[in-house]
Order: sequence, then C-alpha cells, then structure tokens
Amino acid sequence: MPPKPREWIYLPRQSDLTRIFNAACSMDCLSVVGVSNLGKSATLRALCDPAVQTEYLAADARDYLFVYIDFNQMLVMSDQAFYELILRASIEAIRSQNINGDVLRKVEDAYTSLIAPASPFEVPLGFAQGMAAIGDQLEEKVVFLFDEVDGPVEGIDGRVFLNLRGLRDRHPLGLTYVTATNRRLDQIRRDSDVLEFAEMFEHSTLYISMLHEEEIRQLALRYAEEEGLTFSEDDFTYIRLWSGGHPALLETTCRILGMLTGRPMRDSAQDWIIHRRATDVLTQDLNIIGECRKIWNDLDDIEQAALLAVAAGSDDVRAVGLDSVVAKHLVTVNGAEHKIFSRCFAEYVGRQNVSRRPGPQAFRVDPESGDVWVSGDKIPTLTNLEYRLLLLLYGRIGKIVSKYEVVEAVWGEDYIDDVDDARIEKLISRLRQKIEPDPANPKHLQTVRGRGYKLVDG
Repeated sequence: MPPKPREWIYLPRQSDLTRIFNAACSMDCLSVVGVSNLGKSATLRALCDPAVQTEYLAADARDYLFVYIDFNQMLVMSDQAFYELILRASIEAIRSQNINGDVLRKVEDAYTSLIAPASPFEVPLGFAQGMAAIGDQLEEKVVFLFDEVDGPVEGIDGRVFLNLRGLRDRHPLGLTYVTATNRRLDQIRRDSDVLEFAEMFEHSTLYISMLHEEEIRQLALRYAEEEGLTFSEDDFTYIRLWSGGHPALLETTCRILGMLTGRPMRDSAQDWIIHRRATDVLTQDLNIIGECRKIWNDLDDIEQAALLAVAAGSDDVRAVGLDSVVAKHLVTVNGAEHKIFSRCFAEYVGRQNVSRRPGPQAFRVDPESGDVWVSGDKIPTLTNLEYRLLLLLYGRIGKIVSKYEVVEAVWGEDYIDDVDDARIEKLISRLRQKIEPDPANPKHLQTVRGRGYKLVDG
C-alpha cells in the first residue's frame, strides 16, 4: 500500500480560496475542476474553517453557513443515500453554529422520515421538506460544498440534480452550490436533467492549478526539514521539472531524491549522477505510476488523444481536446510550444501504447460545446444518444466497437439486456443521416458484420 501523502501537501492556495469566497458572496454557483490529488478537497474543507472564513469574509462570516459534503462517504450509489448525506451534513453544520433551533428540528425530522420511509415516494418528499426549512427559514446564506460528486453525477437518477436546480431557482439569494469534480459536469454526463443542473455552472468554472514555483520550493524545503535532508538548487529545479507542481508527484519525487541525496556536505558536482539515478527510479516507481494512472483515467478519450499528440511532438497541436487539457493545467503553452506539465507524467503518457490517431482530419469534436464538424462542415445538433455514440467511436477511431460496448457507453450498463439489435441499428442509422454524405452508402460509420461498428477517418 503506497504511503499516504502528508496533509500539508494539499494546503489550499489563496487565489483559489479568494475565487470561491467571491462566488459565495455573490451567491453564484461555482464548479471546481481538477485531476486527482490536486487539492480540491483540501480547498473545500478550508472554506468551513471559522478562522479562514474570518480571514476572507471578516464580520460578514456570520452571515454564511458552509455545508461540506463528501460524497465518497456514500455506501450505496442511490438517490436516498445522496439525499441522506446532504441532510445529515446540514444538521451537523447547523448544530456547529447554533444558529436556529427551530430549523434544526425540522431538518432532523425530515432526515428521520428520509432514512426510514414508508414508501419510495417519501424519499424526495422528506428531502424537499428539509431543504425547504433551510431555504425558507434560515437567515444565513447557505453554501453547499459538494466534494467528490463525480460518482453521483454519473450514477444516480438525473432527476435528483433537477431537484437541486429547482431548489436553487427558488432561493437564488439564499442558497448556492460549489461542486468539486475531476471533469466538468457536462462532460461527466449529458442527459437533459444533468445538463440543466450543469447550466448553473456554465460560466463559473475554477480549474485548480498546479503548485507554482515558490510553492514547490517551500513544500520541498518543508519535506527536507521533516526528513533531515538538504536539497541543492539543482535539486529544487529537478523536483519542479519532474513533479510539475502536482502535490502527490512532488511528495514522491522528494522522497526518491532524498533516498539518493540530501547529505549536508554533498559535492554539487555529483548532482547530475544523482539525478540520473533518481530518473531511473522515478520512471519505475509504483507510486508515481499509480498517480499518473489516476490522472490519465480522469480524462476522456479525446483529452487522452490530445495528450498523445503533444507527447509525440505532433505539429498538429490543434487536436480536439487540447484546450481542455490546457485548462486543466496538464499542458503548458509557451508561444507555439506545447509541453506536458510534468516529466513524470510525460513519461507515462509516452508509454501509453494506444494505437489511434490523435488528430483525425475528417472529424472534429468540441467536447466543451458539443459541436461536431465533418470534413470542415458543422453538422446538425446531435441528440444525447447520438453524441455519446459518436464520442465512443471517435475515441477509438479505426477500431471495431462491439454492440455490447455501444449499449454500455450509450445507454448504460443497466440496459445491457434491454437494448436489442434493432434499437442499436436505428441509432446508427440516425447518426449516419447527420454525418454521412450518402447515408445509404456510408464511408465513415461502417458496420463490421458479426463484430460491431467502426468510425473511419478520411
């Protein structure tokens, strides 16, 4: 089991806290996005610290109630578990501030009815009653901090998020949401209910950045002090280049470098030898590989393809998905030059043996807007099912995708036994009508008899 990174590695950055507090003060919804282990959770938890609230809000801090909910605590991925967690966290927050006993009792009653409902219909009713008490009767402005919400967004009934949208619409000046996810909400799921919820965050997205150079230095110094090490200036440069400012990668880079160096009387002329040895260890270290794998798996196929193009030194860095990985701080831009943020992660990407073309010429898909171009022409708007099918095929361009994979990616695993061949063929036909010059003689979306379907570029 890999060592748990030190908590201080994930100390939130002031600029991020300022942005979130500003959104809260304006009662704006805000989506916090960043890859795994970048500090999203630490940032949201810091918002609930009374000292931090006072630092940023001064006397106005008493006018706000911050409710932190960690959806990793859901034991079952269900509507009821989702509602229970929100009400339970709300009860704890109200109790901690002793702000309104009457509201507390009403939320507690709603929670009790929710955890032991007489019928399934009482689940959303109990939640609605509890949230109504919070929205209607609390004098404080309530900021719900939804941490690790990727799973619920992906896995529970979309109507739950439509209900959250409705609550926000009824209390626009008294209730708002901050979400923390690995991907944008509209990238996680694209059905109409979730997209309506995601609309509230459309122009309010905070991409958590990597640590800056001075922050990297300070954390490396702190690590060295704890471990009794001494890092040279060349060591600091090495740590910055190989970690890229990702907290977990920084921690492991410091540890590995510390195993090979750190002696107070070290000959600086030996730095290059030590760093070469460190590189050999880093590229094979299981913690580094595991962390890079988490980052990689946070990305969709299109973003992965863009990274592959950058790693390969492709001249066509206009590849679809590039803007997204730049926004997530995974790729840095210096003029016309594009580089992956960390040598550790660049090495990992370079080793991905993915046989696909990163920048197909016939197709262009913008995952941010959902727009699709074929041979330079923008095609009519796709339905949600059509868009999911195209993304699946596009991410595996030139490869055969089975009918089973189509059902799993487009309709969901729960519909494996319910979607028959005729329904799949109907969806294939609809998509061909929009992307093929001659749908009766398809050249892009091909059927491979007995095996599935394939999207062909060119």
